[in-house]
Amino acid sequence: MTSEYEKGIVELSIFALFAKEAGLKIINGSPRKSDPNKGKPDIFCVLDTGPIYYELTEACAPEFVASVSNGSNKQETPSEWHTDVSEETVQKKLEKNYQVTEPVELLIYTAGRTALPDEEIIEKIQPVLSDGPGPFRRIWLFGEKITQLFPTESKK
Repeated sequence: MTSEYEKGIVELSIFALFAKEAGLKIINGSPRKSDPNKGKPDIFCVLDTGPIYYELTEACAPEFVASVSNGSNKQETPSEWHTDVSEETVQKKLEKNYQVTEPVELLIYTAGRTALPDEEIIEKIQPVLSDGPGPFRRIWLFGEKITQLFPTESKK
């Protein structure tokens, strides 16, 4: 992504898909991009239960993102793309502090830019969550399906 504006458009689109598939009851017109420079998570919205923020992060293979950004049209997935930075990315998110009083949830999404199935991403992230959810009330994986990673609940 080349700008914060474009990143915001992508994040709002990902969040809208997540909200629809998760059955969130969002007050129409409330989702908006927040200003991370002011210590706020990525997305603010109002649910039927009240205001909430969502921090978004992508679980992806950095080589894949670099290839796409450089305009590569490779159809195959090289074997070295089996890695992603899920656990490192999540660990950094767990260490953040947000300047908000509303609840914050973490949404980890794949957007098709990882060679790993959901189960492998979950296996990599679960040990990072063993010390707790950091500033997050709930942590979600939005990949092949929606999985609540913290607190652990049934899968959708």
